[in-house]
Amino acid sequence: MRFRPVFFKDKLKIINDEATLGIITLWSEKDFIIRRLKKAGVDLNHDTSETAVIGNLYGGGFKYLLRNLLFNPHIDTLLVLGNDRSGSFRYLLNFFSRGTEPAESNVTYKSASGQDAKTVRIIGTDYIMDSLVSLDMFTRIPKIVRIEGIEKPGSEASGEAAEFLKNYKSARQIGERVYADIPEVVLETCPSNPRAHTIVEETPSDAWRYLVHRVFRFGNRVSVRKGERIELQNVKVVIENPRFEDESVIRDCGFDPDSFLRYQEEILSAECSDDKPYTYGHRIRAYFGTDCLERVADNLIDGPDDRNCYISTWDNTTDIDGEHRPCLASLFFRKTGNELHLTSTFRTHNTSDAWLENVYGLMAIQDYICRKIGAETGSITIISHSISLDPRYLEKVKPIYDKAARISVIRHDPNGYFLITTHDKDIVVKHCHNSDHISEYRSDRPLKIQQMMYRDCVISDIGHAIYIGRQLERAYQCIRENIPYIQDN
Repeated sequence: MRFRPVFFKDKLKIINDEATLGIITLWSEKDFIIRRLKKAGVDLNHDTSETAVIGNLYGGGFKYLLRNLLFNPHIDTLLVLGNDRSGSFRYLLNFFSRGTEPAESNVTYKSASGQDAKTVRIIGTDYIMDSLVSLDMFTRIPKIVRIEGIEKPGSEASGEAAEFLKNYKSARQIGERVYADIPEVVLETCPSNPRAHTIVEETPSDAWRYLVHRVFRFGNRVSVRKGERIELQNVKVVIENPRFEDESVIRDCGFDPDSFLRYQEEILSAECSDDKPYTYGHRIRAYFGTDCLERVADNLIDGPDDRNCYISTWDNTTDIDGEHRPCLASLFFRKTGNELHLTSTFRTHNTSDAWLENVYGLMAIQDYICRKIGAETGSITIISHSISLDPRYLEKVKPIYDKAARISVIRHDPNGYFLITTHDKDIVVKHCHNSDHISEYRSDRPLKIQQMMYRDCVISDIGHAIYIGRQLERAYQCIRENIPYIQDN
């Protein structure tokens, strides 16, 4: 039997399609792992190697890995190497040791084969997938071998892997190929201007939930080199109070708090290990020959009103045509009073997995500069030129979308509030901010007041606008019926 991938053939490095061992490199680059193994003397010749295939496992594609294994039952061993940034090794281990359990979700699937798919969770993890693949479908469980540290300089992991592969003996057991359909998550999008979405929230988790809701509901289906995406462009998210949240909040969003802490350490580090094409920390603190964070801190100390504290991670000489290009494009620091505000732009953004983690990285950068200059942390603004969801991995974010859609909140409009009264035949609307009286609108017709308020852009929140519209109409009816008008709270 020859190895034939059903999914992600272009992402896999097939070595010897008649072999029976697969190598998983987790987050480490496949080519880097291949170089390390060859240097250790591992046979990766397509005619003689015991290795059939080498591929990454970032996390989201785990359900596709399972389907490839079902279709290639002769793969009896999985050697897991590389950096486990997202905990995806645990998905592999727990699925084959504990299986799955039903997961509460309103996800609706459409299956090409007509099978009824439900959402399930790998027991002991937060990984959500469809139910069309289960542990009992595997007539033989592949042996899983984990060797850690191959991505670290000076590690002996390459030698350990080479020794294991040297002594590996194939079971040479061949079963029947099993094809498992991939059901599509049913998704209906609503019309909008895809380049005009702005979200303002207090906390990172709230901002992320509403961002997921916005992209899920209004994103346009587009085709890019990596496949189909649900995309919005130039989305602006403002987080007014960026603070590290309780672990329970982070876990409720489907993330591991420890991984966020590790990411914060990494984004402040100038080091870049050989298994990564780049890191943001290296781009910011070493790549261009200067530690930009230290330069920004010095500039803000010398000139608190400095508007030149701008860092770019993009290298035009290599990134325009490069294979691995940073998504984080720029950082802009602006001190107002004793608060330091940070604005960041991202070239592309993964809504479901990367965005919230990136925010926590930005919080670490902001906090680092604040401690250097003795300032308080202000807001963080993230502008994503292209932000998207991969329709193949919607199970994780559908419950987040459902939750955000059910939340009913009253937001305070930063543009101010309005006191509405009547005087003779006129409706009188006083525009106030805090205790200050800003302006007044007066007319005997609600439409006239609406037009004046629209002209002056005095309302920024749609819920506030709907409320004012109701009050104007009520005041107008009270005048017509000659009864007192009292504004609703």
